Amino acid sequence: MPLTTEVIGRAAELEAADRFLDALADGPAALVFEGDPGIGKTTLLRATEAMARRRGMRVVSCVASASETPLSYSALADLFEGSVALGPLPPAQSRALNGALSRDGGDLTDADPRAVATAVLSVLQRPDREPLVVVIDDLQSLDRATAQVLEFCARRVTGPVGLATSRRPATGRDAARLDLRLREPERLALRRLAPLDLATLRQVLRRRSRRPLARRTVERIHDASGGNPFYALELARAVHPEAPAPSALPLSTTLQEIVDGRLAGLGADLEQALLAVAALAAPTVELLVQALGPGAEVLLEDAEHRGILERAGRRLAFTHPLLSNGVLARASSEERRAMHARLSSVVPDLEERARHLAHARVLPDALSALDEAAHYVRARGAPAAAAELLDLALGLGGGHELRVRAAEHHLDAGDAARAQELLDEAVPTLPSGAARARALLLLAEIRYQDDSYPEARALLEEARVQEGVDQRLRVMIDLRLGFVLSNLGCIAAAEGPARSALAGAAALGNDALRAEALALSAGVDFALGLGVRDAPLGHALDLESPDVRTTSVLRPSLVAAQLYLWAARLDDSRELLAELRRRHAERGEDFELAWVCYGLAWLEGLGGDLAAASAAADEAHERLVQLGTRHGRALGLAARASVDAYSGRVYEARQRASEAIALFERGGWHTASWRPLATLGFLDLSVGDYGAAAEKLGPVALEAVAGGLAAPVTWGGSLSYSDAAEALVGVGRLEQAERLIAVLERRGSAPSGAWPRGQGARCRGLLLAARGELPAAEQMLQRGIAAHAGVPIPMERARGLLALGRVQRRRRKRLAANATLTHALAIFEAIGSPLWADQARAELARITLPPGGPNGLTASEERVARLAASGLTNREVAQRVHLSTRTVELRLRRAYRKLGISSRAELGAHMALHAASHDESSHAA
Repeated sequence: MPLTTEVIGRAAELEAADRFLDALADGPAALVFEGDPGIGKTTLLRATEAMARRRGMRVVSCVASASETPLSYSALADLFEGSVALGPLPPAQSRALNGALSRDGGDLTDADPRAVATAVLSVLQRPDREPLVVVIDDLQSLDRATAQVLEFCARRVTGPVGLATSRRPATGRDAARLDLRLREPERLALRRLAPLDLATLRQVLRRRSRRPLARRTVERIHDASGGNPFYALELARAVHPEAPAPSALPLSTTLQEIVDGRLAGLGADLEQALLAVAALAAPTVELLVQALGPGAEVLLEDAEHRGILERAGRRLAFTHPLLSNGVLARASSEERRAMHARLSSVVPDLEERARHLAHARVLPDALSALDEAAHYVRARGAPAAAAELLDLALGLGGGHELRVRAAEHHLDAGDAARAQELLDEAVPTLPSGAARARALLLLAEIRYQDDSYPEARALLEEARVQEGVDQRLRVMIDLRLGFVLSNLGCIAAAEGPARSALAGAAALGNDALRAEALALSAGVDFALGLGVRDAPLGHALDLESPDVRTTSVLRPSLVAAQLYLWAARLDDSRELLAELRRRHAERGEDFELAWVCYGLAWLEGLGGDLAAASAAADEAHERLVQLGTRHGRALGLAARASVDAYSGRVYEARQRASEAIALFERGGWHTASWRPLATLGFLDLSVGDYGAAAEKLGPVALEAVAGGLAAPVTWGGSLSYSDAAEALVGVGRLEQAERLIAVLERRGSAPSGAWPRGQGARCRGLLLAARGELPAAEQMLQRGIAAHAGVPIPMERARGLLALGRVQRRRRKRLAANATLTHALAIFEAIGSPLWADQARAELARITLPPGGPNGLTASEERVARLAASGLTNREVAQRVHLSTRTVELRLRRAYRKLGISSRAELGAHMALHAASHDESSHAA
């Protein structure tokens, strides 16, 4: 019999539904009814839907199909069919969703499933913010593509959006698949439905039975059914209402036997019609007539009269899923295969036809149909469904090349474990050639995304020497090999693959690959000390297409943003990262977003905005850890450790950086450990522990220099030669420091090398001071501060001022030292770096100032000195202050003596520095 929304004996569940709907005023919520088949889940779900409609809420609903031929996004299409206007969406989302729902016939090549999910998220949380309730019956039967969309949206949705669903209890893998996760887990209410007690069941039977049943009969039905409403009603159907209570019920005592009883005696033709309905993904009267002939309509009417089927327009459905399962279970395997073969000739959908042929084991037609269908559903943005289709083909005897394509789809769908399992099976059996190269490339991607760059390198090097590989695949192999070698610090070795990829992409005329190759080559050139090569990098950005899917770390915009960051062009880097962040958020690309946030955390830290850096680091950490990979967790920890170090959180920074290093080392990605290692070294310098910093940074930096790395940078981060040099100077290892300083000075000689030029000058000044050459040291440090004047990294300028103030103090230039250190302290305080601020305060405490103003000058001396520093002659100054020229000369000589200077040029430099210190302090305040 058709189910109704009448609810008996479920007051607690209805109250839970009421609370669930109330909760939507405060944000997303979910309600799950869980229980055995027949326990009343669907009745409660329909009651919840009716309650939402009475409140004026928008509702979209569907019943997940338990068909043997589930179609990708079928439940999603049912949810949105005529219920909710999709509204305006960004172009990428609109194309993806239209493709998933088969709403147009446009170009769907490699649509991204994340864009489909993000489009659905946009539809759910529309700008009007009206409450919306999504109702899904039989969650466990959702097609995989829709299930992944639901999982994606549940974790991210905001606003008054509710999910009400039903599911059967599940264990093992099914339990994980049915585990809904909200952004706020406490807003999910799970109601496990218990059996009905005798009194309640009596009410149910009284309402649903045509005539009253004897009390003793009801008791026996309750005992037999265990309080399951569906089971009890089916038992009651077979009991004559006027007969005395039997000593035993004349029925079978299991649900399956009950179902068999309902389906017994239907006749062969009706059983065939019901088998067709059970086998179809979306059964309609028209399809049944095409498959079984014009007599099918009469058969379907008979099934409706018997309470087995119900109609919604021309659509057909069983009145209860147990009946569908029973029909399939009653048919022999030969009957089922024959029905699938018959249906394969009438269904219009490529995917469903392929599934019918597979179940019918029609060979070799099924293999080619499954392969074609996999291409089709992947283009619609359903890689999980494509992988499932090829898994079916493998079960029918498909070869290892098919296994490689299935692995690619599994990897695309986020199931790296299944992809690796398939590739591990395929590679040993594949002969040398293109298929083997493709398999090795996929295995390498799994390895470097998960846990091992050295293994990825070996796999890519083997792939590179395979014969018969087409030019496009060869370019893809070269690109990834160049990337992996760069990240292993093997820059000289990376040059070959990078240049080869560039030439190959140009020969192909493939703009997307050429853009990636240009960007990779620019990264290699930078690491070799050639600086940012704007022409090829700009060309890469011009050729880049945002809609072409690629490995995120090879995307030209991300590579350019990193190069600009390493070159201290923070505004250029920020602009690219902001656009990437918007684009990836629009497409729901979490992995790519994680990399963008990782870069932003570093960028904002360098720029002195620790609040923005902390927010970006937290987001990067959250997204990277969600990847579930060793490297993802390590990168997330490294991002947070960097911000902790800048902010002076010593314990947290050391703990996170050390854990990140251990994870990187375990996976063989040694150069990625440079960033958390640099964080630890920076932290040691922050507290004045030069020995610890030298021990950490010195050997690694010297090894990198010996390996030819002018700029020790990788996608995972960079190592600071300047910090390593400063630490080595601090422990007296001056010759080793000299090697690193020379590299910084060579890099700084380039027109765009202001950052390393300033670092080189600061370290050279520290080296000269360590040798006792204080006048030369002071001059060099001033040169470093001047170089950093145009570099938007306040920490660098402040550290230069701190070093200069220390030298000036040693030279007994107390007033100059006081002004310089005060300026450094103001910057350290402004950017929120307490450890470095403490160092500046400690140096200031060692200075005893003579009486006078901030410069130690009297007001009159201060005025004369400022005018003289502005370029006026002594005569012009005398006229301006109404004094004699002789008096002006006397006051200038006293000012020179107090300031520890001897020339007008030094006076100009000192007064400018003092003015800058005052302005910067005022700005920070």
